[in-house]
Amino acid sequence: MNTEPPQILIIGAADTGRAPMAAALLRRLLHQRGMEWPVTSAGVVGHDEEPPQTEARDAIAFLNLDISHHQARSLNDDLANVARVMLAIDSGVGLVLRARYPQAAIVSLGELAGRRRDIPDPFRMQVGAWVSYAREIEDLLSAGLNRLIAMVEGAPDPPPDEVPAAPAPVTRAAPPEAAPRHAAIERVLRLLDLLAEMPGVVDWAGARRQIDSDMSTLGAPLGPEDLSRPYVAITQAMLGLTPQPPTTGQAARLRTALVALRAPISAEDLAALSAGLANYPSL
Repeated sequence: MNTEPPQILIIGAADTGRAPMAAALLRRLLHQRGMEWPVTSAGVVGHDEEPPQTEARDAIAFLNLDISHHQARSLNDDLANVARVMLAIDSGVGLVLRARYPQAAIVSLGELAGRRRDIPDPFRMQVGAWVSYAREIEDLLSAGLNRLIAMVEGAPDPPPDEVPAAPAPVTRAAPPEAAPRHAAIERVLRLLDLLAEMPGVVDWAGARRQIDSDMSTLGAPLGPEDLSRPYVAITQAMLGLTPQPPTTGQAARLRTALVALRAPISAEDLAALSAGLANYPSL
């Protein structure tokens, strides 16, 4: 009879960011249930013996946990064979694991919680983004904890803990005269994508001039209730806070703001953008 405690292995990419954070968070959640099961982490391309990323260490410390002594390691057959469950940090890692270990008990973090969600890798983002993603990892682990315990114990698979469904987004049709506005938006989005894909190739100063030029054409309202003019002014203020090529977080925020301009802007859109301006520089 096997008396060894069941082991849970969390698999990330390099095992220096999301995976060790998730392992620390899961250990705490299990401890709160009185379960001292071993929870460790590894990476499909682990940077062996490297410490956690500084932002990961600082973000998890903000949540009163310590991963400063963690050392990354690569996933191998020995680690996989002793794991009762392998928890993939995202669906991409899950695909890799299922290809390598088709008989193993494998679930991704989003699947565990019953949500179609992958936590992005916040590599090179500011620590504020890391804290936000760490909290979301904890939420997903909490939502799927009963299911994970059942998987480890070999019990029938219960549904994940019930979580409130997010309200369906309201789709607002854009009027036909929005075509020029859409064309300008698409040009800016392409530039942002190019900056993300080739940061050392695209000239930010030239791209910024083109973005400013296109942004100046977006404020014309599409209807009497369209608040695009003040919305564009706030978006331009965000650009003013971006003296260098935008970070991943800043580019994502700019993209979200621009996509909303495809349709008339509501008071709720304006309020949400205004609220997000305060933490934009730190993204």
